[in-house]
Amino acid sequence: MRNILIACLLFLTAIPAMADREQPIEALQKGVEEGLRILKDPEFNHAHRKMAQQKKLRIILEQMFDFREFSRRVLATNWKNFSASQREEFVRIFTEFLGKFYMGKLQEKYKDETLIYAGQALQTPNRALVNVQVVWKGQKIPVDLRMIRRKGLWKVYDIEAVGISAVRNYRAQFNSILSKETPAQVIERLKAKTKQLEKNNQNR
Repeated sequence: MRNILIACLLFLTAIPAMADREQPIEALQKGVEEGLRILKDPEFNHAHRKMAQQKKLRIILEQMFDFREFSRRVLATNWKNFSASQREEFVRIFTEFLGKFYMGKLQEKYKDETLIYAGQALQTPNRALVNVQVVWKGQKIPVDLRMIRRKGLWKVYDIEAVGISAVRNYRAQFNSILSKETPAQVIERLKAKTKQLEKNNQNR
């Protein structure tokens, strides 16, 4: 699952959109090009600059991904058990956790992989499905990205590859945890894991 999500971040090329309004693929392309520029920037080749690079990559990720929508779908029916303030805190810390984890993995794993866009389908005016193929270790991995438009901006809220959905994967994990722990305990668990990730990243 980790490798699939990392691969899905490795966008390289996009087909041009024909409509005047920005298309989902165009929104992805902007983030991809900026992310690749940061990944390839020789300024970040030295170990002591990796944290600075990771912070810049996380900004791009947060621009491309709707973490609130992702979090709401991950918690599913458990969302209603969180107070308004707990929801905001969960989204914030879950976003931080995912950013620290996957950006660190991206820095380690990225080896000039490429991605081919197979197409996109607008399911509603504000929802779209983008089909891509990640060329990874000589194989083409089909990946579906579900996107939503809010305030005129297209963002990803779920990634699915080889039948594995990021939303469903994390939903199963949190369903199991929330059957034994309260929302407050889950938030504290995420905080602890995030602090450990940060410590591990600093020690690399």
